[in-house]
Amino acid sequence: MKKSITLCSLIFFSGVVSAQDYILSCDDSRLLFPKQALSTDDNLDVVADRSEITTGDTYLLTGNVSLNSSAYYLAADEITIKKTNKTSTAKGGVKYQDNELMFIGDSAVVKKQADNNHVTLQQVQFHYPETKINGRATQVVNDGTKQVFDSVSYSLCPLGNTDWQMKADKITLNSNTNRGVASDVVVEFLGVPVFYSPHHEWVLEGRGSGFLAPAFGSYNESTANQGSNYQVRIPYYFNIAPDRDFLLTLNQLSSRGSIVEGKYRQLIAANNYLDESRFEIEGHYLNEDDITKNKRWLLNSSIDLILNEKTELNVTTNRVSDKDYFKEIAHSNTSDSALNSHIDLTFNDADQDLKLNFFAESEQLVNYDTSGDASYTRAPELSISKGFVGLDNRRMDLSLVSTKFTHKTSSSTGIRTHAQANFNRSITTDVYSLTPKLSLSTTDYALDNAVNESRSIYSFGLDSKLFLEREVNLFGTDLIQTLTPRLAYNYTPEKTDPSVNFDSESKSDSYESLFSGQKFTGIDRIGKANDLTFGLESDFIDEETGETYLSLKSAQTYYSDAISTNNGTRKYSDIVMSADIGFDSYTFNNSLQYDPETNKIDKRDSSMSYILNPRKFLTLAHHYDGTKKSAELYGAYPLTQNIHVFAGINRSITDSITNKETTGIAYESCCWALRLAHFKKYMGSGNGYDYVTNFELVLKGLATTSPGLAARLEEEVPNYLANLNDI
Repeated sequence: MKKSITLCSLIFFSGVVSAQDYILSCDDSRLLFPKQALSTDDNLDVVADRSEITTGDTYLLTGNVSLNSSAYYLAADEITIKKTNKTSTAKGGVKYQDNELMFIGDSAVVKKQADNNHVTLQQVQFHYPETKINGRATQVVNDGTKQVFDSVSYSLCPLGNTDWQMKADKITLNSNTNRGVASDVVVEFLGVPVFYSPHHEWVLEGRGSGFLAPAFGSYNESTANQGSNYQVRIPYYFNIAPDRDFLLTLNQLSSRGSIVEGKYRQLIAANNYLDESRFEIEGHYLNEDDITKNKRWLLNSSIDLILNEKTELNVTTNRVSDKDYFKEIAHSNTSDSALNSHIDLTFNDADQDLKLNFFAESEQLVNYDTSGDASYTRAPELSISKGFVGLDNRRMDLSLVSTKFTHKTSSSTGIRTHAQANFNRSITTDVYSLTPKLSLSTTDYALDNAVNESRSIYSFGLDSKLFLEREVNLFGTDLIQTLTPRLAYNYTPEKTDPSVNFDSESKSDSYESLFSGQKFTGIDRIGKANDLTFGLESDFIDEETGETYLSLKSAQTYYSDAISTNNGTRKYSDIVMSADIGFDSYTFNNSLQYDPETNKIDKRDSSMSYILNPRKFLTLAHHYDGTKKSAELYGAYPLTQNIHVFAGINRSITDSITNKETTGIAYESCCWALRLAHFKKYMGSGNGYDYVTNFELVLKGLATTSPGLAARLEEEVPNYLANLNDI
């Protein structure tokens, strides 16, 4: 019955708001009466001040009467028990409790019928302690399979609070038919009716069809000087079957027109061939844009097939009608430069350490100004890898990958085939560790508009660590300080790189990348190496809790041959350093690259945070990538116990441009919330800014008028939790 009434509360106002997984919570441990421990045996425990036999099989119990069995607890001023028909009738100050809920009322009748207890209660106040659902009804009848509530009202607000409540003339929940039926349903918010339905039916287990809560917002239309506009989204949910559903939405944009949106989802049941698979397809269609007069559309689809425990297939398609769809219609996803579609088939045998993969992809350029910057795509790629583990942690990994690279504009395309063998062994003790590694590889290029090329190369490396520690006491706290000197040697002979570059980029100098000996990502570029890397790590760890308060790292690489830099040639890298500090509610993270020749910092990432809770925090970050500087500020602050503000800003200091900005204010009680959020995003040179304002009303456990707002706030303002259930 608990599940039934919970689903009832979710379905009435929004059809299937449970699918949005947005349920507010309030820490309220109050109960209708002190919870009683039910009997552990089949006997009926009877307590009363007085008892008398009125007839041969009837007992009258008065004065602090209670009946306790393994199925229920019943207490009242007066209880009459009839043994022949197994009926207990309670009057005055009735309290009833079972494993799921509590009732208090004027009277109750409990009758044992077969294996069920038939319960009828009058003038009832009910409460589900676990889900916090509570309410009132003039009568509740429960025959074990069907429950009927007359003149019922209920809410997920704390006991005694009716900021919002749902009322119905009658609710019938039938577990045999898995159906719920309600008549004359009204939702009241602060005493004002906000929703009405004369009749509603839904499924008790699963989801039911119906309207979801509409969403309202405003946005700025920069095209054709349209200015501020409004948006209304009205969704309707179709519960087709337990394994499939469909969401149909009318999205009205005042400056563009009416967009019809549909999203179909289907679970593919487990059988001899498929297991836990799913299919989704989503489409948006605007027949005629009021401004451009063009048809605008979006199509996304995804199918995930788990063919067996080792084989999985994923096919994903993402397409839009034009490059400006996200800027002008969706007002989202404007940071991505391309939409990716792909086919990915993987066989992974973990027991045999064997993996095979087929992958093919294509892209559509979006959100660019005049000309898109296309990238290489794999169409297709075949790969196989196999690992072997021997004695004393000896390991060998073999791999072969062949890729056909295509490009929308470049003529430098072709097939690259790369084979590689990696050998390593880890020797570890309590005092030190040694990890030697050897790599052998060969790469062949079958190019479309150039001479074929090939390259074979090997590399060798040795990574060593020394483990030291001591006990220290800082600020009255017993700590363990670890000190780990680290030395690595990497050797790769000089080889001529191929004329094409499909997927390689220079690696930034981080602590781990210096020890890897690799200067590039991908396969096409392999830098010469005959290097020694020195590093030092130190952690300060709380001896009692194991928490790390301070972590320090520093490393530098020395080259046998001078390398070219922006400041000439030299035989050493920048010094890479990082410091991470965390105590109480404060954290400080800083990493940088320091050039000892110029005495300047080439790159730096710094952040400071004070996080007391998701409603009171502040994060300040600064980034410098060698050419541009940017700053970020995120935070939230409570103005009162119920009202807080939140904000986030990302600004380019070099260009004096605000990349994105989020501001808002929220009122939150323990059973409802209001949020107003404003988003500002830079659309690129010549396109100005996109402005979107969203308003959200949340009724605890019932509905939210803007389901996507919570996710966007948590993305744009890190450390903020819009779902109060997570706080």
